[in-house]
Amino acid sequence: MVNSLVAIREKQGISQRELAKKLGRVHSYIGRIETFERRLDVIDLINISRALGLKDKEIMNLFGKLL
Repeated sequence: MVNSLVAIREKQGISQRELAKKLGRVHSYIGRIETFERRLDVIDLINISRALGLKDKEIMNLFGKLL
């Protein structure tokens, strides 16, 4: 799940700092998620996915990878 979000972020050319700014968070928030120091919950997943511009169907596909 996290690896998919990292790949999407990098493919879009968005830095951790830019993504964190879109979320109103400090950059270390994204860094901790991406290095598995912070657990990614459902709300975080949705917020990060939307900040990356993913559509609802794409977000649901990420959830499907959890099953």
